[in-house]
Amino acid sequence: MDAPVSAEDPAKIRAALLRAMPMSRMLDYGMDHGDAVHLAHAAVSEPWHDVATRLAEAQLTRAEAAADRGDVETAVACYRRATASLIFAQMAFNTDHPAKRALYVRLTRAYQAAAELDTELRVERLSIPFRQSHCTAWFVSRSGDRPGPTVVIVGGQSGWGPAFHQQAKALARRGLSAVLLEAPGQGDTRMAGGLHLDGNVDRAFSAALDAVRARTGYYGRCGVWGNSFGGLLAARAAVHDSRFGACCVNGATAKPEPLPFRTAREQSRALLGVDTDDEAAAVFRTLWLDPTVERTSAAMLVLHGGNDPLVSLDQQKVFLDLSEHPTLRVWDDGDHTMYNHSAERTEFVCDWFRAQLGRA
Repeated sequence: MDAPVSAEDPAKIRAALLRAMPMSRMLDYGMDHGDAVHLAHAAVSEPWHDVATRLAEAQLTRAEAAADRGDVETAVACYRRATASLIFAQMAFNTDHPAKRALYVRLTRAYQAAAELDTELRVERLSIPFRQSHCTAWFVSRSGDRPGPTVVIVGGQSGWGPAFHQQAKALARRGLSAVLLEAPGQGDTRMAGGLHLDGNVDRAFSAALDAVRARTGYYGRCGVWGNSFGGLLAARAAVHDSRFGACCVNGATAKPEPLPFRTAREQSRALLGVDTDDEAAAVFRTLWLDPTVERTSAAMLVLHGGNDPLVSLDQQKVFLDLSEHPTLRVWDDGDHTMYNHSAERTEFVCDWFRAQLGRA
């Protein structure tokens, strides 16, 4: 695969990638610790995506050997670690470069391979009809569980779908199901389905609920959990669909605007399917939430990291005003979306969803 084209100093490129993808984020998304250390400290001269891909290939080799031996538990674990490495490989490309598309296909296949062998979790790929195309999602539950409350999980501008497997697994352990939704503008929904994010994104979340309810027959309240920019999408879903009885916003702003650094600008344009910052700003404005005119009956949980360089506490507090039942949790030393407190964060949120929605 060709490296991203840039005239910048390779050391500066790698430093920027590591700021966007710190080790804490790698571990949160399920990378092996040793692989994360290797990727973080690889030689500057080696393209990020090449290093991450080699790490994934080593895990895939281990997975295939384990599967051949009948050691399915090891095979599942290695396929999931390979998936995580491929997530970070494709993140080296902010736009839909052919290499990014190819890497995303590979990570999806690795995640599917794990699903086919897993005896503890049921992980099923969903193709949810939406507009002229479809949204890709993954339904995750404990094998043998009866239908119960589901939490739709969504990412932001660069982390999607299988990136949040550990959150889905933690919900499943508590008797809840999860849907890892790749919303318009994200992941396979964008790169294969051709859908970009716009002001109608709320309907994609409703379509996801429709698909899950048709599949499970469960008609009780459900939840929605948005990470990073996805927190805004989750809050919008809760405002516009009363079937969502609980919403968690993890590191978002209610009034997004194009950010000043190149990585974010390129990711925003790809997410929205536009060519300029002015066009991006116009689409972002269609997504803004105003608590003076928009409300939700859902309980609202807002998570904030005191060291978040992207989102301020004041920006986050807006979401609390959308609900009559708000809760704020702050980690004073927390990074963006609490990558550096990922275990505690995930346990806290999953316990909160179980308290709000009950269990299967």
